Amino acid sequence: MNDLMTKEDREIKQCKKTKESSKIIEMREKIADEAYLDHAIRKIATDLSHYLTK
Repeated sequence: MNDLMTKEDREIKQCKKTKESSKIIEMREKIADEAYLDHAIRKIATDLSHYLTK
């Protein structure tokens, strides 16, 4: 019960992740590619235009 009385034991402790997931690394590589960004922006713009004109 004494553990619950101290402030340090009541707070949520954050753990640091040192290893990033493979999906995050993959997306960072894609975003760094200018051609991929142009394609993604064009696709988003096309989808938005399509839904706005419906």
